Amino acid sequence: MKTLRRISIILLALFILNFAGDKVFPHSKIKTMKGETISSGKILNHKLTLINFWSTWCVPCKKEMKYLQELHQKYAKDDFQVVGISIDDSKTVSRVPSIIKSKKLSYPIFLDTDKSLYRKFHTSSVPFSVLVDQNGNIIWEHQGYTPGDEKLMEKQIFAFLNQKNHIKDLPKTKTLREKPQDKGRIQKANG
Repeated sequence: MKTLRRISIILLALFILNFAGDKVFPHSKIKTMKGETISSGKILNHKLTLINFWSTWCVPCKKEMKYLQELHQKYAKDDFQVVGISIDDSKTVSRVPSIIKSKKLSYPIFLDTDKSLYRKFHTSSVPFSVLVDQNGNIIWEHQGYTPGDEKLMEKQIFAFLNQKNHIKDLPKTKTLREKPQDKGRIQKANG
């Protein structure tokens, strides 16, 4: 069974590598939580970045945030980060700080109130996530959130980090581990 999982991870990494570079993360003006305008390219920081577009009115977005926070903390030492981009308009953007506080989010949050960046992805789905490599190439996209999608996200992140670091076997410290309260919700990533 472990061999089958390892082969699956290697195939997933090859699939990701095959499509890396086909699409570059678009540049657009977005705002920081302090109201400063920046280029969207500055949020990448030459790290593997999971960019998550969300809104305060989106229930699945808020459910997903717990797992995004876990991924951000878990893989931070591997040059990985999560970045949230709220697409709330001027009427609802004032709710963003309370969501950040209530969800105890430590990953950076930016604002795309006019949806100029979000529209470049030609989607109407929220949440909408994009995995971008250190060179700014989009390597994976995902629309929506249902329980269990966090496992898929982590497999994508793991596969790319595993390939990038040329690691044959993931050390035990990097595997998903079930917590007693998570039993049945999160499975181990390998054996």
